[in-house]
Amino acid sequence: MTALRAAANVLSLSFALPHEASHYAVARLGTDDARIAVEVTGGRAAAAWPPLENRALRAFAFLAPTVFGSILIALWLLSPQGIDGWRLIVAIGLAGYTVPSPADIRGALGRQPVQQDM
Repeated sequence: MTALRAAANVLSLSFALPHEASHYAVARLGTDDARIAVEVTGGRAAAAWPPLENRALRAFAFLAPTVFGSILIALWLLSPQGIDGWRLIVAIGLAGYTVPSPADIRGALGRQPVQQDM
């Protein structure tokens, strides 16, 4: 069972790492204190930054993977390429990258406890 869990953790990094890297890249536009951490054994990646004063940048930092992924999905849907074979695997990964977590939505709305102190 632990081998199966380890494999699932490593596979989840294929879309979790780019998702968190997108948060990190956009947050770096507003602060030099943004950081990213990757835990391979736990299959986790996380980006963190202090509260951003600019509301638009804060919302974009939390929703960057959703925005970028939606643009990629729209371009794919407009192209003549269908979803067949290996493209199905890519589509599943793109969906995993694009879907915002509840924490992403709370952060974009400014409803995380650390943002309430501002």
